[in-house]
Amino acid sequence: MKKFVVLLAVLGTLALFAKVAVAGQAADLPTLEVALPDDGMFGLGGQYLMDKGIDRKHGFIVKPRWAALAEAEKLVAFGTVQLGIATAESAVRANLSDIALRLISPYQTPHNSILVRKDAPYKNLKDLKDKPFAMPPEVTSAYNNFDYMMKKEGIQIEKFFQLKKLGAAGISTMLERGEVEAGYSWEAHASKLLATGKYRVLVTPRDELNRILNTKVKLLGWLGTSESWAAKNSALIPKIRAAWSEMIKGVQNDEEHFRKHAKRLFGLETEEELKIGWSRTKQFFLPGDFPWPDKANLDIEKRYLRESTEMGIFPKEAAKFIDVMFIP
Repeated sequence: MKKFVVLLAVLGTLALFAKVAVAGQAADLPTLEVALPDDGMFGLGGQYLMDKGIDRKHGFIVKPRWAALAEAEKLVAFGTVQLGIATAESAVRANLSDIALRLISPYQTPHNSILVRKDAPYKNLKDLKDKPFAMPPEVTSAYNNFDYMMKKEGIQIEKFFQLKKLGAAGISTMLERGEVEAGYSWEAHASKLLATGKYRVLVTPRDELNRILNTKVKLLGWLGTSESWAAKNSALIPKIRAAWSEMIKGVQNDEEHFRKHAKRLFGLETEEELKIGWSRTKQFFLPGDFPWPDKANLDIEKRYLRESTEMGIFPKEAAKFIDVMFIP
């Protein structure tokens, strides 16, 4: 009996030491506040990284700062948090405003869809000439991507369509009320509409961008930071990238994780919504074996930004920031 009591005491002491050691190890890891949008794919990936402990595995701890998409982008652009969602387009706009925003690692491909009613007669975008068309506003990558696509076809979108500029909820509402003929939405808002059986995808902008740029992967949705933070924390950047890559590979193969957070992040609840939402959302992540840094894909992204600047989508002064925005 005494031996048993002694054994329990020893085991208890070892467990205490182990707990203290783990706590000490966690205390030694830097905590990084990361702006995560509470609406969409970027938030899904950030949640996965935390749920699976990928951040700690790679030597840091993520403290999430959840916010609406536009607000999350502002938090990282203004340096309120160390890291967070950014796009190449928002980085251009930030640098034009003397905010030195830098891009560390990409996350996904454009995850937008242009939807019309299932029985609508439209076969392509040109069929929507002079028709009311709901889409995100000018300060979004979605608008800039679309503007670029259509300018390549010789079309000025502000003159060609009757644009109604709204957020995702507004786009869905206008479609459902029949107030517009088409809606430019993103995942998983698009999937929620498709699950009703009332709509179909007219065009997937990512496919058009891939065709125009002659690439298989068009980058979108970056992990961004300020130039000053990146300079002071250069040793952390490879660890962050390694964690980010592991997260991308894992999240697109984890349907259970998607379903667990689908209601909070996407507003998806019914089985049909979840089924469609998962099958569509996972296709928009970067390929699991996508390497970063990767010169070929980075060159394509820079070409897209340079051509956009030449087309007048961004002011001509943007050209001087395109190379420096990306951290090697």
